[in-house]
Amino acid sequence: MSLEKSASAARLCGAGIVLSLLLGSGAHAADLPTKAPPVPYAAADDFWTRPYLFGDLGRTRLKEQGISLALTLGDEAVANLSGGARNTGANAGQLAFQAKFDLAKLAGVQGGTVGLTLVDRFGNNLNSEADIPALQLTNEVFGRGNILRLTELSYAQKLLDDRLELKGGRLPVGSDFFFGECDFINLTFCGGQPGNILGGYIFNWPVSQWAGVAHFNLAKEWKISVGVYDANPNYLTTSDPTIYFLPGIPASNPAAGVLVPVELTWTPSGPLNGTWRLGGWYDGASTIDGGLPGIVTTIPGLGGVPDQNLGDQRGRFGVYESILQRLTVDGPKTQGWYTFLNTTVADHRTSFQDYQIAWGVKHSGTFASRPDDEVGFAVGTTHVNSAALGPNAGGNEVPIELWYGLQATGWMNLKFDAQYVINPGGRGFNAAGVKTDNAWVLGLRTAVRF
Repeated sequence: MSLEKSASAARLCGAGIVLSLLLGSGAHAADLPTKAPPVPYAAADDFWTRPYLFGDLGRTRLKEQGISLALTLGDEAVANLSGGARNTGANAGQLAFQAKFDLAKLAGVQGGTVGLTLVDRFGNNLNSEADIPALQLTNEVFGRGNILRLTELSYAQKLLDDRLELKGGRLPVGSDFFFGECDFINLTFCGGQPGNILGGYIFNWPVSQWAGVAHFNLAKEWKISVGVYDANPNYLTTSDPTIYFLPGIPASNPAAGVLVPVELTWTPSGPLNGTWRLGGWYDGASTIDGGLPGIVTTIPGLGGVPDQNLGDQRGRFGVYESILQRLTVDGPKTQGWYTFLNTTVADHRTSFQDYQIAWGVKHSGTFASRPDDEVGFAVGTTHVNSAALGPNAGGNEVPIELWYGLQATGWMNLKFDAQYVINPGGRGFNAAGVKTDNAWVLGLRTAVRF
């Protein structure tokens, strides 16, 4: 069987498993990062207010028995009014299935949990369709292939009165490290920030890799985390289903390394709760990003020459902070103001994009008559390394985004979005060195819980 046929068969098989699990056995939505957790299922089942499109389907009973299931659709339709070579539109999305198995309830293994996540992505990239030379995606859900990926297959075990958690298997690095929210459509404000600017070796959702992670609770509100990830570029394959759909081991790659993130987390509790992260990472590989010159060593009589031996001896590293904080309590549930601030600084010797900063606010319960609606605003910047080749060297791309989130039903959320991207690419030059306009992008994000 050819690789294309194998990929198609795997995709159909995976979709069948998902639907049979959901419709045949029932499900519970352990929510994916698209919206706040759903309200508990009520016996008075109303189509417009219930949290799941298909109703309970026995998922409450399954959760009580130790099985939590979720099936969520996220779709982003966007179009540019300016910027790039043409005005056009694009649509991309993902269907995500998530399962958690509580082994204490299922098998008497206290503190044990098995996790499974499958993500099927589809659609097109607006930046490519409109030829917008932006550093960050203007529809963040696009990427890593229109295929069904194994995003997580892991076992976690809590020990020492739940102070220590050990986890291993196929894991996406952003599930345990970095910023975890994705309320915006521009990638600058979504998901694990280090992976946004260093996607060649830090693989954000939905890519997984073999990894081991340890979380240790130092105190009630303090935690330290350490991970070891196989940073092999072959995990990015879209042609080998034994890697992207099944938990295979990718072939060796000279650009491979071991990614080691370390993170200290403070989670203040109480009404004004939050998550404050301070971390860093090291990767042992020596590959530099495309668009950067090789390492230059000055040799008497010869001037500056590339030094490949020196290049083989160095690794890649960076630091980051992430703050997600509730500012006010304006209602009985989640109503209030929230803010976030993310900063990532990467090794300038090896990184084409060497820092990114993002700040934003969100208000939940925008109107008294619409307690579940939200509004959000964010501004950020991504910097091109000053040592980079090309006309965008040293430039800053600056996206600004505003959206209104309408909780249309208990199971569907609609986000009406506007982005303005200043200096796409860093200084606004495309690959041909031609200056392009700043980009106005309008969009609609749809999230449905089944």
